[in-house]
Amino acid sequence: MKRLPWFRLLCLGASLICAPAASAQAATPFSVELRYLGKTLNAAQQATVREAAARVSALIASPFVPVTLDLPANSCDSNLPRIREKVQQFFVFVRVSDLGEDKYAEAAPCDLHDGSYLPIYGVVDLNSNGLSDLPRVDLLDTMVHEMLHALGVGTLWEADYRVSLSGKSDDKNLIKKVNGKYYYTAPKALAAYKTLGGTVGAGIPLDADAGHWAGSAVCSEILSGDAGDYTGRVNPVSPLTLGALEDLGYRVNRAAGNRYTLPLKGCPTGSEEDEDAAVSPASNKVYFANCAAARAAGAAPLRRGQPGYRPEMDGDSDGVACE
Repeated sequence: MKRLPWFRLLCLGASLICAPAASAQAATPFSVELRYLGKTLNAAQQATVREAAARVSALIASPFVPVTLDLPANSCDSNLPRIREKVQQFFVFVRVSDLGEDKYAEAAPCDLHDGSYLPIYGVVDLNSNGLSDLPRVDLLDTMVHEMLHALGVGTLWEADYRVSLSGKSDDKNLIKKVNGKYYYTAPKALAAYKTLGGTVGAGIPLDADAGHWAGSAVCSEILSGDAGDYTGRVNPVSPLTLGALEDLGYRVNRAAGNRYTLPLKGCPTGSEEDEDAAVSPASNKVYFANCAAARAAGAAPLRRGQPGYRPEMDGDSDGVACE
């Protein structure tokens, strides 16, 4: 199966019914909190979703700034609960829904911070059609892909969608349309594309939905428009997607990304694809002598399973070292 367009309209503009954020509060280390709604995933599926959340959390080095929300039910999408709390971490509602026959999942960010225009929470809908037959590795790949959308990659690239809690917009566009085709133009991902050997004309080619890298340009990258065609693997989080996170305003942990080579001679097929299918997270051979070294490298905090994490650096054994 191939993923189709993921996007749904957010609560925006004149229809915004979001309460203003409380005054700025102390930031906390970034992690993705999971909140399940509706039909329950089985234990194995929930473990896979948690693994995806841990992988995505490890990519973000910037802290989350807590914010107090008082939002009515359905403020971002239908069938969402009221939110009345001090939000301490970015969270994702995970639901199982009938999305038809031709997609694994869809996702969107909800309600953006004032000032940074970064999401406070998001929604991921998994397709009930075929979910029980979806292999673990494909569910993991799908959830990493969709959580990146929930963080704003591909979903907050146009000014129309960049509206904060108080209804303000930064009028920032990270893409443009040239001769009927979309291109990504923000500097961090563009620099990564050049470093990888890409030829930049109008920008990085995008899929027709304007929210994914063009499959013909990046092939099996995690945010490729054709990523759903590369199954049986967790597709790589490349410097392109890390750059896109930076363009949104996140600080990133590059050590948590993946090895990636831009397919300058076209997408691999047959045996070539099989040889490339074993892409895995960055090697855990990354070593920091102490937390000072990890902080100097911009890698702290380090989470269990993330390159460079060692129990000796995790004084309170909570799975997060060098807080």
